[in-house]
This record gives sequence, C-alpha cells and structure tokens, in this order.
Amino acid sequence: MDIAVIGSPEFTLGFRISGIQRVVDVQDTDNAESKVSELMADTNVGIMVTDEKTMERLSERMREDVESSVRPVAVVVSTESTAQDALRKMIIKSIGVDLWKD
Repeated sequence: MDIAVIGSPEFTLGFRISGIQRVVDVQDTDNAESKVSELMADTNVGIMVTDEKTMERLSERMREDVESSVRPVAVVVSTESTAQDALRKMIIKSIGVDLWKD
C-alpha cells in the first residue's frame, strides 16, 4: 500500500524530503482534478495526503468523492486546530491505531 501526496510544490517538498515516493505537484484547477482522479483510481494507493488549497481547486463532486473515500483514505492537511481532530479520526479509521494516544 502506497502513500501518495498531492498539492502545490511548496506543500509536497517536505514529503519528498521525508522519502515519500508518490508525490504529485499540481499547479491549476484542471491539473488538480485529473491528478486526484488518477490517484483515486490507483489500487496501490492506500492513503492520499493533500492540502486545503488543492481540495478547493476540485469540483464539488470530486471533493465529495475524496472525502467519502475509504480506499484510498484522503487526509487533508490544515492549519486549523479542528482539522487535527479530523486527521486523528482519519488515521484511526485507516490504520486502526491512535497515534496521538499517550
């Protein structure tokens, strides 16, 4: 199972440095829609990480598909504190382990 990261070059840079191999840079709305669609259809991708900007570029229908997807599980990285709780729940849902638990 692969972890894929999709977003702006600024967003994906840290993931590239950390060793994630499936990294897709997107520049515009059309590119984002097609690239997200490709990752969603790839059966080797188990977790897809993206940022809020990329999600905002997607059509309403594609956003709904991404948010409701079980495989791959979509993780949207946000700077808001409520997003941390959402991320925690998605990780528990995808791997069955609470990484924040003491």
